[in-house]
Amino acid sequence: MKSTKTLISVFILLALVLMTFSCNKKTTEPDAQTVATPTFNPPGGSYSSTQNVTISCASSGATIRYTTNGNTPTESSTAYSGPLTVSQDTTIKAKAFMSGWTPSSTASADYTIDYPETVATPTFNPPGGSYPSPQNVIISCATSGATIHYTTDDSEPTVFSSLYSSPITVSQSTTIKAKAFMNGWTPSSRASATYAINITPPDQMVYVSGGTFHNGTSNVTVSSFYIGKYELTQAEYAAVMGTNPSFLAGNPNHPVEQVSWFNAIEYCNRRSIMEGLTPCYSYDTYGSNPDSWPSGWNSNDENHTNISCDWTANGYRLPTEMEWMFAAKGGNQSQGYTYSGSNNIGDVAWYSGNSGSTTHAVGTKAPNELGIYDMTGNVWEWCWDIDGYYPDDAQTDPHGASSGSFRMSRGGSWSDYAYVCVISDRSMNEATDEYVNLGFRVCRNAP
Repeated sequence: MKSTKTLISVFILLALVLMTFSCNKKTTEPDAQTVATPTFNPPGGSYSSTQNVTISCASSGATIRYTTNGNTPTESSTAYSGPLTVSQDTTIKAKAFMSGWTPSSTASADYTIDYPETVATPTFNPPGGSYPSPQNVIISCATSGATIHYTTDDSEPTVFSSLYSSPITVSQSTTIKAKAFMNGWTPSSRASATYAINITPPDQMVYVSGGTFHNGTSNVTVSSFYIGKYELTQAEYAAVMGTNPSFLAGNPNHPVEQVSWFNAIEYCNRRSIMEGLTPCYSYDTYGSNPDSWPSGWNSNDENHTNISCDWTANGYRLPTEMEWMFAAKGGNQSQGYTYSGSNNIGDVAWYSGNSGSTTHAVGTKAPNELGIYDMTGNVWEWCWDIDGYYPDDAQTDPHGASSGSFRMSRGGSWSDYAYVCVISDRSMNEATDEYVNLGFRVCRNAP
C-alpha cells in the first residue's frame, strides 16, 4: 500500500511541475516580414548632365513613396510611378510600404548636377537685314578658343559644317546659321541671320554674283560684276563716239559692228569720263583720257599691249574671257545649256540658220538664266584677254595671257553655224580688225 501511495505522489508532483512550467512559459507570435529597402539607378553622385532616376524595390507588390524636400517619406508622400528627372542638385528619399508588412528602411541618394560651361552664342556683323549691295559678314564668338561652324543651306550647323575662318561674302539673299564649339563645353545656341541683298544695277546692266565654274580645263573663280544686258547698240555707240561705223547702219537698236578692239577700249573710257566714273584703261604713259593719246595709237596691231587696265576702277570696260563665259553660262543659276540660255539655239540666238544674213535688234530672242540677251549669236563680242591656252591649275579672276598678238572674242554671230556659237567656242582677232559680225558689250566692277 505504501508503495502505491508513493507512486501516486510522484505522479501528482510531476503533474504540478508540468503545470507550473506551462503557466510560466511566455507565448510569442512570429515577427511580421519587412519590405526591402528601395534602390536608385543611377545611384547618387555627381553628374555633368540631367539624370533620369529609377527607384525600384525587391519586394514584389510594394508601393514606393518618395520626397525631394528632405523629409522622411510616409504613406501619404508622393507615390513613385516612373523615372524622376533630376536637372539640379537634389536629394531623393524613398521608402517602400506593403499591407501587413513592416515598412522598409528609408533610402536616400544625393545628386549633384554639375553642367559644363556653355559656349557663347555667335554674333554677326553686320546683322541680318536688307542691304543694297553685297556684304562681308563677320561671325564672332565671345568664348576664347571656340570654333565657329556655319551653314547657308538652312540646315542646322554641326562640327562637320563649314568652319568659319574669314568674312563670308553675301551677294544674294542668304540665311547664315552658326554654332560655336569647344572641347569639354556645351555647344552654343544656334545663331541665325538672314540677309536680303537688293542690288540695283546700273541702267541696262545685269548684276552677276561671283562664283566658281569649270571652263573645260580647270576651275575658275570670278568676283561679282555688272555686265550689259544687251550688246552695245549703234545708237549707244554713236552717242559717245559721235559716229556709227556699222556696215549695217541705220538700225539704231541693232548691235554696233565693224568696231575694232581699240574702238571698244576708247568707247569704254570716253563713256566713263562722260558719266563721271574712273576710266579703267590707260595707254602707255599717256594716261586714261583718249584725247591725250598719241596719234596712231589705234592703227598698229602691236600697240594693243600698250593698253593697261586698272581692275579696281569703277568705269566701263570689256569683260574678261572668264567673266564673259561665266555670265553666258548663267552664272550661279546655270542650267548647263550648250548655248546661252537654251539647248535650242533658235530660242536664244540669231545665227546663220535664222538671221537672214543680217543683224537683228538686241533683246529680241529669249534671255539666259541671268536675264542677259544675245550672248549667243547676233555679233561676236570683244573681250579683254590676249589669246592664250587656258592654264591647267585653278584660277581666280584671271585676265588672260600676258603677251601675244591677238585679242579674244566670244559668242558667235548671225553669220555662223550653230556649232560655232556654243558657249565654249573662242575666236581671236588682231586689235585693228573690223568685221560686220563683230561688236561688244560692256561691264563694270560691282561694289
